[in-house]
Amino acid sequence: MNSNKRDRAAKAADMTVNTVLNVTGAAAKVLLTIFLIFATTGLLFTCIFAFYVKTCLTDDLDVSLSDFNLSLSSTIMYESENGEWRELATLSSTENRIWVDYGDIPKDMEEALVAIEDQRFYKHKGVDWYRTVGAFANMFIAMRDDFGGSTITQQLIKNLTKKEDITVQRMLLEIFRALEFEKNYTKEEIIEWYLNAVYFGEGCYGVYTAARTYFDKDVSDLSLAECASIVAITNNPSKYDPFISTANNKDRQETVLRAMYDQGYIDYARYTAAVNEKLVFVRSENEEYEQQIYSYYVETVINDVIEDLMARKGINKEKARDMLYSGGYMIYSCYDPAIQASVDAVYQDLSALPQSYRGSSQQLQSAIVVMDPYTGDIVGLAGGVGEKTINFGLNRVYSQRPPGSSIKPLAVYGPALEYGLITQNTLVNDGPP
Repeated sequence: MNSNKRDRAAKAADMTVNTVLNVTGAAAKVLLTIFLIFATTGLLFTCIFAFYVKTCLTDDLDVSLSDFNLSLSSTIMYESENGEWRELATLSSTENRIWVDYGDIPKDMEEALVAIEDQRFYKHKGVDWYRTVGAFANMFIAMRDDFGGSTITQQLIKNLTKKEDITVQRMLLEIFRALEFEKNYTKEEIIEWYLNAVYFGEGCYGVYTAARTYFDKDVSDLSLAECASIVAITNNPSKYDPFISTANNKDRQETVLRAMYDQGYIDYARYTAAVNEKLVFVRSENEEYEQQIYSYYVETVINDVIEDLMARKGINKEKARDMLYSGGYMIYSCYDPAIQASVDAVYQDLSALPQSYRGSSQQLQSAIVVMDPYTGDIVGLAGGVGEKTINFGLNRVYSQRPPGSSIKPLAVYGPALEYGLITQNTLVNDGPP
């Protein structure tokens, strides 16, 4: 009896073992099949991808900074009384930009940018793979187009190439370009170009013009709080422009400062001091923008430089103007602020000028050019009376008029005195011969 029970138990155990083995074997075959399918698919995908990169992307991978000429604003300078050259006016085309070298960019500005935009910037080789995987997940799983995976290197390439279409091809091209780009350029060069290339709102391209526009400071003189405020704008210039919304800019600035603190760029004391620092902008929120009105002197310099470029380069006026406004020229003028102030005091004071002539209601007009008799330098001028309200209107400096009797001291009396034909005591009959 007991023997039969043991036999049945043994058979049942054997059947269980066989069943488990059969199931395990079947499962192993299924898993192996799935693995082989995935491996084959992956290998096939890799081959296709490699072929795609070789045939479609390879020719576009090289991005050289030497191929890009950023539009740079030109500056008109004048010599002050102490011999220092100072800025008289800035001329810009569609992009108001003045280049600033890496050595003149505050470390706080660089670290604020890295902390908020690309915290692994100093470690990766152009692509942050953690963020890139997340970006593709956003695209293919969450079906979102706000990837958020671009490194500073990738953003710079996008700014230079002007390719912003949201496609897989563009993302792949950007990735491979960034990897290739960082083989040829240092992190310092990338930071320098990025902070000179990107848009900071209010027509400002680059940190130099941003510092001037928002704080009226040289970029090297910005505080930590001001650096964070400017970096805050890059995420969305229309939203974080402090002239549009001071509150939005402040919120984003504090986010930047917090990122700097969390990543160890600043200690708690500097963090709290920067958060509590009152930001003093050039103009208040929603204050009406006033167009820059060039003086008659500046307009005359502009016209003279355009004429000079036309003659030297053999180009037309339109091309010469484009070169002036985007070529980054430093133009050293003969402007004398003291003499120009004297000219303006007379020409802008209408109370000291005749208002009409023989019953006409039209304001009498005049122009003046002050020249250094020893050097020929034009040190001051005015192209009309009253306040100048528009750019490149009528500049009477260029208006041709018959000199009348005002030419006599130069063309008649002067030569006559020089050749001894008359003296200071000579009487001349002021009448018909």
